[in-house]
Amino acid sequence: MTNDREKISTGLNTEPLNETIAGPGIPDDSLAPGETELPEPPTDEQVEKAAEALGAPQAETDTLPLDGG
Repeated sequence: MTNDREKISTGLNTEPLNETIAGPGIPDDSLAPGETELPEPPTDEQVEKAAEALGAPQAETDTLPLDGG
């Protein structure tokens, strides 16, 4: 995930190439204290139910073909 290449800019907005977003030594997907694994993402049904409960507009269904044709 990290790039082992040399930085070519020294400007104020440059980002370190070999560090994570969280900082040195902290993985980007680190767990909260006491957690042993990442939580499961919600199912499509759970998302639809929550959207309905919140009065959110219905999401459009993607009807594009997946085979690239």
